[in-house]
Amino acid sequence: MKLSPKKFEQLLLNNQLILSFIGMSNIGKTHLSKKLCEVGFTHINCDDLIELKLEKKLKAVGYSGIKEVARWMGQPFDERYFKNQKEYLSFENDVMKNIFKQKKNKNTIIDTTGSVVHTGIQMCTNLKFFSLVIYIEATEKMKERMFKQYIKEPKPVVFGNMFNQKRNETNSESLKRCYRDLLDARSALYKKYADVIIPRDTIKINISANKFIALIKNSL
Repeated sequence: MKLSPKKFEQLLLNNQLILSFIGMSNIGKTHLSKKLCEVGFTHINCDDLIELKLEKKLKAVGYSGIKEVARWMGQPFDERYFKNQKEYLSFENDVMKNIFKQKKNKNTIIDTTGSVVHTGIQMCTNLKFFSLVIYIEATEKMKERMFKQYIKEPKPVVFGNMFNQKRNETNSESLKRCYRDLLDARSALYKKYADVIIPRDTIKINISANKFIALIKNSL
């Protein structure tokens, strides 16, 4: 959704502004979403909604919580991974469809997963029609830190067909190389669907909700 600064301000004041954050896991989408809640935004957390849909499957194997969703999905070198990746994306599509159906009576922030760009062209096009899509962009300097965070606290990551293992390469080596490739491929997709691009390093750690809203408005 393309908005002028004037239209942005009008929707905000009328409690009709719908924003979507896209970008890689661990880039800060949820942190920034919670900031907006401080000034009355409704926060829709897609990770939480997908986790609810997976609850029965997780309980069946003794898992619970978003970290356990990552454990359930596995890594792309695990035998179960591609079957579970497909199932995860199916649930993500269901979550997005339900969000689009809901009537929004307040300013709203849709906190998408890192894999939302893998849900398909139509779904991402609908997201642009439904909301102002803001890409929180990872700079090159952040990518190594993001990988370390991903290894330390795994989240369910959809690799699509981006994972491949070279001869004499360990699982860890393959994962690190392909995760970097995934960052680059995803970056191109995020940019394709974004209405606004904000580099993460331009957002101060302690930025206030109002200053962040002003940053978005000034980026239109």
